[in-house]
Amino acid sequence: MKKIAITAALVALCSVSAVAADLGATKAPIVDPAYDWSGFYIGANAGYGWARNEHQDLGGNSSYWNDKSDVMNQTVDPRGAVYGGQFGYNWQAANWVFGLEGQFNGADVKRTDPSINYPDTDSLSSKIDSLGTVTARLGYAFNNWLPYIKGGYAAAHLETKNFALDNTYLSNRAWRSGYVVGAGVEYAFAANWIFGVEYNYMDFGGKTFSGMTFDPAGVPFNDEHFNDTLKLSTVTARLSYKFGGPFVAKY
Repeated sequence: MKKIAITAALVALCSVSAVAADLGATKAPIVDPAYDWSGFYIGANAGYGWARNEHQDLGGNSSYWNDKSDVMNQTVDPRGAVYGGQFGYNWQAANWVFGLEGQFNGADVKRTDPSINYPDTDSLSSKIDSLGTVTARLGYAFNNWLPYIKGGYAAAHLETKNFALDNTYLSNRAWRSGYVVGAGVEYAFAANWIFGVEYNYMDFGGKTFSGMTFDPAGVPFNDEHFNDTLKLSTVTARLSYKFGGPFVAKY
C-alpha cells in the first residue's frame, strides 16, 4: 500500500507539473496601444504669411493715380506675422482620420512700395489684418503621427491704399472670399497635447472696386476704379488640446 501511495503521489505531481508547464507556455493577449485621433480639439497657432496683390488701375488716363496709358498695373508683395486659433473635430476609421476645422487669425501682413508712375511722390500699400478658413481634413495616422491634407473656404480682410506726399489718398477695405488648400503634420505627445506644422495656400481671385480720391482737406474730387487680385500663403506652428482619452487598445 505504501508503494502504491508513493506511486500515486508521483503521478499526481507529474500531472500538476505538466499542466503548469502548459499554462506557462500560453501567451497572454498582447495589447497594442495606438493613439486615437477621434474627438474635439482646440488650440492656437502662429507663423508667417506672404501675399501677392496685383493692383490694376481701371481708370485709364482719367485716373488721378495713373495718367500714363502705358503703365496700368503694379504688384505689391506684403508679408508678416499671422497668429490666432483653431478648433475642430476628428473621426478615425482604422488609420484614416477625417476632420472638420475652423480657424481665425489676426495678421500683420503688409507692405508699402513707391508708385511705379510717380515714385518720388506717390505710394501704394497693401495690408491683410485678419483671415479665416473653414476646411475639411484627411489624414493617415501612424500611431501618434498624423500627416494630412486639407481644403475649403477662405476669407481675408484686405486694405489697399494709394496715397501721395500731399496727403491725397484713396483707400479701400473689404473682406475677400476664396479657397484654401494645404497640408501639414501633427504629433501627439503628453497624452492629449498635439503639436503640428502646417502650410496653406489661399487664392481670392480678382475683385473690382470703385472709390473716391480725397484731397488733403478731405474733399472728394475724382472717382477711381481698380481691381485687386490677391493670393496668400502661410506657414504656422500649431498647439492643440484634444478632449477625451488619448489611447485605444488593440488586441
